Amino acid sequence: MKRTYYPNYFSIDDIIVTQEKIPCITEQELSNLGFLDQSHSSTDLKANQEVQLPLWYILQVQKERGRNQFYDVKIPNIYKSTYSEICKADATAVDLGKLNKHFYELGRYVSHFDRNGFVGRMIYETCRSRMKYLKDLCNNINNEQRNESRLDHIEYHLFLEGSKTNKKFSEWLQESTVNIKTSEMVVNHRKRKRALMEAENAIAGSQKT
Repeated sequence: MKRTYYPNYFSIDDIIVTQEKIPCITEQELSNLGFLDQSHSSTDLKANQEVQLPLWYILQVQKERGRNQFYDVKIPNIYKSTYSEICKADATAVDLGKLNKHFYELGRYVSHFDRNGFVGRMIYETCRSRMKYLKDLCNNINNEQRNESRLDHIEYHLFLEGSKTNKKFSEWLQESTVNIKTSEMVVNHRKRKRALMEAENAIAGSQKT
C-alpha cells in the first residue's frame, strides 16, 4: 500500500494512474503539437483548444517549467459538484469501481490543480463515509451478495487485508482449546515476589523463636 501513497518509478499502480487522460485548455498556440489531439488533423494546437492529455505529461511539463504556462488543467467530471452531492448523500451507493478504479489516487493528483481545495475535501469525505461500509464487507466475507467491483483499487486491497484478518480472528475464537501463555516477564516477577515473601516469613519466624 505504501507505493500507492508514495509513488516511485517502479510503482505499477502509479504508472496506471498517471496514464489517465485529463481535460486541458491550451493557454497559447503550440507549434507542432497537434498530434496530441487525435480528433484534429492540424499540425499545431490552437490557443483555447480543448485537449485530453495524460497526467504524466502534465506533471512533467509543470515539473520542468516550474509552472504550467501552456495548459489550463481542468477538473475531471467525476470530481465535480454533481458527483460530490451524490457522495454526500450516500457515499456507499456510489460505484467507485465504475467511475474510476483509482478514484482516490487520481483525485490526490488532481487536487494539486484545484485552487479551491474542493477535490481534496471530496475524496476525504467519500473515503471517511465508506469506511463503515468497507468494515461491514470484511465482516461478511461469506456473503454471496457482496460486490467488490464497487470498490476503488485502494478499498479493494483494504478489503482483502481486512477479510483475511477477520477470518483468522474468527478461526482463533472458534478453536476448542486456546493456549494463552503467561508472559515470561510476569512469571519471573511472580517468582521473585514468592521468594521475597518466603524470605520475609522465614525472618519473622526466626525472630519469634
